[in-house]
This record gives sequence, C-alpha cells and structure tokens, in this order.
Amino acid sequence: MIARNGSALVGELITHIDSIPTAAMIHSELHRDLQGPKYTSVSLGVADLHGNAQTISVLRSPRRTSQISGARAVKQLRDRRRELAKTIRGLTKDEEIECASLSVGEAAFVRLWSKLRAHGFHTFDTIPRLNPTVARTKFPCPILGNADTVDTLLLTAWLDKLWKVEGHVASLELAHARPTLLPSMGGSRESLIRRQRTLALLNDRAEVVAHRLMTLDPFSTE
Repeated sequence: MIARNGSALVGELITHIDSIPTAAMIHSELHRDLQGPKYTSVSLGVADLHGNAQTISVLRSPRRTSQISGARAVKQLRDRRRELAKTIRGLTKDEEIECASLSVGEAAFVRLWSKLRAHGFHTFDTIPRLNPTVARTKFPCPILGNADTVDTLLLTAWLDKLWKVEGHVASLELAHARPTLLPSMGGSRESLIRRQRTLALLNDRAEVVAHRLMTLDPFSTE
C-alpha cells in the first residue's frame, strides 16, 4: 500500500491503522478506516522494504476532484471561430477550411450537449480522454447510444483541436481531474474502409460550410 505523506515514501507498507494491524483486514475495511471522518487525524504504522518501522499521523482531507465546465474548456475554439468569421472575406483557403471545421464541430457540440448531460457527462473533466502527455491530451466523444455517429465524430475532431491551442490543456489542470474508463468513439474499432468514408464525409461537410460562409453577405441584416 502506498502512503502519501511528507514523512512516508511511496512503496512503504502500512502495517497499522490507529494501532490496529492491517494484515487481517479486507480491502473494504482498509478503505473505511483510512477514509474516516473528514479533517480528523489517523495514526499509521508504516514499514519500509527493510522492515524499519515508524508511526506517522495524517490529516484526513476531503477528496478533491477538479471540475472543468464545458464552456471554459471549449472557449478557445469558439473564440477562434468567431475571430475567423469576422474576416470571412479575407481568409486564406486553409483559414476557410479551419473556420468551417470549427463551425461544424461547435454545432455538433451544441446538438450533443443535452445528450452528454443525460448520460452523466455534466462537466468537461468527465469526458473520456487519452493522455499520452498533458499537452497532447485528446478527448474522444463518449458513446451516447442513439446519438448520430457523424455528430460524435465531428465532436471528437473538434475537441481534438484543443491540444493545438498552446498551453490551454495544461491550464485546465486535467491531470488533477477525475479520469474515466467509459467507452468512447476513440476506443471503438472501425474498419479502414469505414474510417476512410467517414473522413471523406467530414471533409465534404467542411467544404460545403466553407462555401456557404463565403457566400454570406456580411452586411446583411437578416
């Protein structure tokens, strides 16, 4: 068992909890006695790999879980889309596609938001994530039952742009948020042909939206 305290090192064994030996305890008893009432002290007997023993006192603190709102997490993507939309007539081809991609992704997020909440994803930190490094964390959309597959893929592609915003993912402190092992679009296996068809569909949609944005009259009052 690992003790997290300034006086105990990772890897030390907890031998006693409030003078009660842990050897005969089952997991639920260990958990109960370690948790205890918040802001109370617990006495732990610990021993290292060489058998050297000591007793330390630890203050029980409430479990902390970062909760990141969806609005805060995706603000950078929305701001970028608005910035591009303001100058739609002067965008490069790549910027047109970026603006279109951000637009369809944000629209998918809006359509799926109520379904995300209905499935228990009330805050952004509950969304499944792949975290090879904090800076490159990716957020595959959860599997939402009868939700439109294209929308879930659009949302995954949209959220995948977050790690490209320098410093943003790190600022969310997701390393301290609750991880989830719930199934997601990122964990589902698709055939190569299906993936190619999906990517082609997403690209076609982005091109269509880009064309529509280009034909909009920025001075229209409608």
